[in-house]
Amino acid sequence: MSKPEPMTAFKNIQRFLDDGRGQITIGEIPPIQRAAIAAEGKKPRVALVCREGETAAALLERLDAELGKAMATNTVVDEVLPEIKRRRTP
Repeated sequence: MSKPEPMTAFKNIQRFLDDGRGQITIGEIPPIQRAAIAAEGKKPRVALVCREGETAAALLERLDAELGKAMATNTVVDEVLPEIKRRRTP
C-alpha cells in the first residue's frame, strides 16, 4: 500500500482567508469543468483553470503560489475569463 502524499501548508490561502473576507471556490464554472478561484466578495484575486492531467492537490498548490504573488504585488491573475472567451469565439 502506498503512503499518502504529505499535505502542503497552503500558507498564502490561510493568510488570505484569515486577513479578510476571502473565499476559495473549487469546481465547475461553465463551460470550464474544473477551476479554482480566490475572491474577496465578488472581486476575484486569482482565477485558475485546471490544466490537463492536473490533480486537485496540484491545482491548490498552484492557487496558493499565485495567490501569494497576487497579494504581494496587489495584482489579479485571471485564466478563467480568457478561457471562457476563447471557447465562445467561433
